[in-house]
Amino acid sequence: MARSGLTKSQVREARDRLLAAGRHPSVDALRHALGDSGSKSTIHKYLKELRSEEGAAQAAPGIGREDTGRALHALVDELADRLHADFDERVRLLRAAHDAALREREHELAELRNTVATLTARVQQLEAEAQSGGDDTPLRHWHDRQSAAGGFGHFDSSLLNSRSSVPDASPFDMIRAAARS
Repeated sequence: MARSGLTKSQVREARDRLLAAGRHPSVDALRHALGDSGSKSTIHKYLKELRSEEGAAQAAPGIGREDTGRALHALVDELADRLHADFDERVRLLRAAHDAALREREHELAELRNTVATLTARVQQLEAEAQSGGDDTPLRHWHDRQSAAGGFGHFDSSLLNSRSSVPDASPFDMIRAAARS
């Protein structure tokens, strides 16, 4: 069953009722007076047509103060509608940009988590090889140093020594050495 649409005469009647009650006939007020039915764009279109019809009829000389007030109110309503539409569009664009940036950051985070998981698995594999091999590898030295230091060791000195010729047995050096092999 087809829906019956909003007609210009319904908008005219609602507008006249609002004017008679001393209220300004904005798009939102008309929509509320129509029982929250009809789209704002349809109501705005009919309001614009009614204003242009009345403007042509009132183009005769002798426009009164009340007519000027109505024309100003209509202009202000039209400007307010445009501002609201522009604001809604800008908010929509900003939300879209924010969502895209958020998706990008989530993708980067997932890649970093995968890298951490891969490196963790490699370290565990090297530890298992070192324990089964029984040889005194740098990884065993690092493991002993980690146990003594209560964590991953001293990163500050490893960062200082990372570009110098002084060897350091930090977790980063172990991973770097394992990657070379």
